[in-house]
Amino acid sequence: MVWYKDPLFGVVILFVIIASVGILDFLRNKMREKKRLGAIENLKKSYDYLGVKDGVEEFLKLSTNPIPTLEFIAQAYIQSGNIQEAIKIYGSIVDNLEDSQEKARILYALGIAYFQAGFLQRAKNIFLEIIKNYPRNREVLSYLLKTYENLGLYKDALDTLGCIEEICNQSQIRDEKYLQEIAKNYAYLQALNTFYDATLGYEAKIAKLKNIYSNHPQLQKLILGFYKEINLPLFWQEVLNHKEASNTQNIENLLDIFWKCTKEEVPLSLLKNPKILEIYRAKGYIESSAPCEKFELESIRILREFSAFRADLSFEYRCSECKSIFPFESNRCPKCNALLCFELICKVIEQKDEISHSLL
Repeated sequence: MVWYKDPLFGVVILFVIIASVGILDFLRNKMREKKRLGAIENLKKSYDYLGVKDGVEEFLKLSTNPIPTLEFIAQAYIQSGNIQEAIKIYGSIVDNLEDSQEKARILYALGIAYFQAGFLQRAKNIFLEIIKNYPRNREVLSYLLKTYENLGLYKDALDTLGCIEEICNQSQIRDEKYLQEIAKNYAYLQALNTFYDATLGYEAKIAKLKNIYSNHPQLQKLILGFYKEINLPLFWQEVLNHKEASNTQNIENLLDIFWKCTKEEVPLSLLKNPKILEIYRAKGYIESSAPCEKFELESIRILREFSAFRADLSFEYRCSECKSIFPFESNRCPKCNALLCFELICKVIEQKDEISHSLL
């Protein structure tokens, strides 16, 4: 029998071929994995030294599904506060994408990163670019609205809010809570636009603000704060005469404003509301031994009357939505962006004497 006609020889050859293919495939996968690991390592190094563009491009070429990994890295940078690196990653991804929907999604993430980093003009341009192709994207419109607001472009913000409202009205599922938020945002932006509208005279501005205040009492603190800055007698007039401003809950919410008034700024002879009077008894503007209902105010009053120790109030602000606490009040929660959502927290602290120190 000729050796190449032996059946065992054919089996051996088949086995060798299968083994060779398996080994070659294994080696190819190992080389591919090595290249991928090298690309990831280069990408990591590029974050620290050379910028991310080349590393991202290499990783995009070598990986079969690179976007989720890169997004995860970008989000990790954002969580750690290194938004600049996240911006570089998102920008590099966008430059190498061709699919329009995927590109819009990454652009949206890039716009949010710019917004969080304070690059508002760049964020605005990105959101507008997305809206050109996807004009009914409510999430992008919401961020565009906030960007306009932070830029002081209140008329543009109102126009954007109108687009969001139209989309909601055309939706088959009506979200009543969301529509209420739209109405609240509309009144808020109208108030801000009135504050800074140079074309409005003083009388017209006050008349417009009073109308907004009457229809939207949740803007009370915002509008009263504006009155206090431009016309102190008007502020006290609204506090003393407006029904909403004089109720107990609203006085609690305005405690920080009342507390920061100097004695000369307070019309003590006109004050009748017991909740306001107890604030100024605690502060020492009114000489009286009558107790205060609020514990913190009564503590300060007692210390003032019976001790040489001088106490003061400090204020913190807790978001009613996400429960985060901040040392300063803002119109929107810095964490969750909820509007006019802060609850006032007051604490008794030692009074600090203001002493001027030379810088030399």
